[in-house]
Amino acid sequence: MRVTSNSLRNLFLDTLQSSQRQMLENQNRIATGRRINSPADDPLGAARIAELDASLARLEQFDSNGLLARSRLGLEEETLVSAINHLQRARELAVQANSSTLGDADRQAIAVELRERLDGLVALANTVDASGQYLFAGFQEGTRPFTVGAAGVTYNGDQGARSLQIGDNRLVRVGDPGSEVFMRIPNGNGEFTLSANSANAGTGVLGAGTVSDFAAFVSDNYVIDFTSSTDFEVRDGVGGLVVAGTYAPGQTISFSGISIELDGEPVAGDQFMVAPSSSQDVFSTMQRLVGALEQPRPTPAARALLHTEVGQLLQDVDQSIERLIDVRADIGSRLRAIDDQSAINSGRAIALTETVSEIRDLDYAEAISLLSQQLIGLEAAQQSFVRIQGLSLFRFL
Repeated sequence: MRVTSNSLRNLFLDTLQSSQRQMLENQNRIATGRRINSPADDPLGAARIAELDASLARLEQFDSNGLLARSRLGLEEETLVSAINHLQRARELAVQANSSTLGDADRQAIAVELRERLDGLVALANTVDASGQYLFAGFQEGTRPFTVGAAGVTYNGDQGARSLQIGDNRLVRVGDPGSEVFMRIPNGNGEFTLSANSANAGTGVLGAGTVSDFAAFVSDNYVIDFTSSTDFEVRDGVGGLVVAGTYAPGQTISFSGISIELDGEPVAGDQFMVAPSSSQDVFSTMQRLVGALEQPRPTPAARALLHTEVGQLLQDVDQSIERLIDVRADIGSRLRAIDDQSAINSGRAIALTETVSEIRDLDYAEAISLLSQQLIGLEAAQQSFVRIQGLSLFRFL
């Protein structure tokens, strides 16, 4: 085959260009610090990096969700702490108002502060987050959840609770519907409630009621009917006689697994009722407490009714406080879950980042050594090309 000078020249030029291109690619790797700068550098490695980068982006989104969840739950917890403080103050005021040494004017003054506490509770129940979304409206975050009307406080939200994903297989609830926090609270002791007939003429006052024997407990509507100042009968919801006995002030009346403290001096015809516990909202409890204190109590019998009513409402306040404490404890558990998942996500992110680095990052020592070899080779090729270009038979003739 005939090899011309042009063929040799083109061959050398192609070789030089190829060497220069490889050297430039190596210089680019050194400049970026990456072994893979495009899929062409390593298709399999580039595909693996894309997969790992997607996992890292997903973990970053989980962390962002965790921050949002932590912020919203933190605000909810602070709101509940304030609500608990309102209720604890209301309890203190109720205990103070239940003293026999206070007059109507004193109780009405206490009722004024209780109304302020009630307004504060409604305001807290309508708390909004940094985005202007209501905390306790369920999925209806743009709707004011609690409004005050003639019939009391109404809940306008729903039963939903938004959740955010903080891990591949982990969701966390970032809110609680107001119906569960403020509305559906068992009254009385959680099993039954006590009340006195408003027509009672004696000074009998109901104290605490408990289920003393759950095995014998029968939930029903009972009436404790005094046939005289010392004799009583207990009848069930259909009028059947449950038990009859004699009474002395400070006595505990027991029947159907129930024990009820009763003090004072009832008279014939006085009645005290026992009913199964039902749900009640915290706002109704506060409104009933205010109403009880605002009503004048001019007679000993009226004051006895007040003591019974306030004493039983104190149990309702306690139930409300317990509910808010339970919700707060649940929020604490969710915050802990977010922290735990955040630690897991951080560990995974570190491991994935290290894997990406192993695949994509450049070994500088190897790259610089290669660059040095490429420079030497390129210089040698250039010198060879110059010398070969100078070869000609005419120089030897």
